[in-house]
Amino acid sequence: MKAPALAHHHHLLSATRIPRTNLRPRTATPTSTIRMSLQENAPSLAVVGVTGAVGQEFLSVLSDRGFPYRSIKMLASKRSAGKHLTFEDNDYVIEELTADSFDGIDIALFSAGGSISKQFGPIAVDRGSIVVDNSSAFRMDENVPLVIPEVNPDAMKHIKLGSGKGALIANPNCSTIICLMAATPLHRCAKDTDVGFVTFKVAFEEEELSIQRLKASFVYFLWSETKRSIKDGPSTLVDFVGWVASR
Repeated sequence: MKAPALAHHHHLLSATRIPRTNLRPRTATPTSTIRMSLQENAPSLAVVGVTGAVGQEFLSVLSDRGFPYRSIKMLASKRSAGKHLTFEDNDYVIEELTADSFDGIDIALFSAGGSISKQFGPIAVDRGSIVVDNSSAFRMDENVPLVIPEVNPDAMKHIKLGSGKGALIANPNCSTIICLMAATPLHRCAKDTDVGFVTFKVAFEEEELSIQRLKASFVYFLWSETKRSIKDGPSTLVDFVGWVASR
């Protein structure tokens, strides 16, 4: 079996725009959560790109954290419009994303690619929505706060939910978020400014297929390393799977 090709990316954080940090100690998270969900006095939500992997993760996080909302609009491309989606035991019809999708929306979560964010993000802001954008569209825009909530929440303190005034909030890419969660407290002590790190990503057209191939690639990698480091180890991939299962 041939492993998928890995794209090798080297990042130097000093060469990219990263959030200004103001780390505060986090309070302990309760072991149990109170599900709030549908509430009449809660904000209205829209999820842009709801059929994608990140859009589905948005829904999972909203549900897991019991995020309060009075309504939620499921938005995607024209080809997905009309399909049904179940969320927290309620059935929703996916709607096509248009300029009118954000009327009455308080918070819009975007993860449909940079071009969609650039086209519809400002429209949503003009309609009074607070846009949280997961793409790279606004990350280098000095007028848009680049926020990791656990690192620099003060960057968005001027944004007020319910004020009727829309706003854009960007977030860094996944590797930068992970790095800064660990690097920020070290920076507070050591005052380092340059950090170099490496990420490996696998890219495929179909997201579900990507996930399955990524798992297969990881198994292949483990088998290759096992063959290299263990004498008389499993000689085939099938033998390796059985060998792992027997441990």
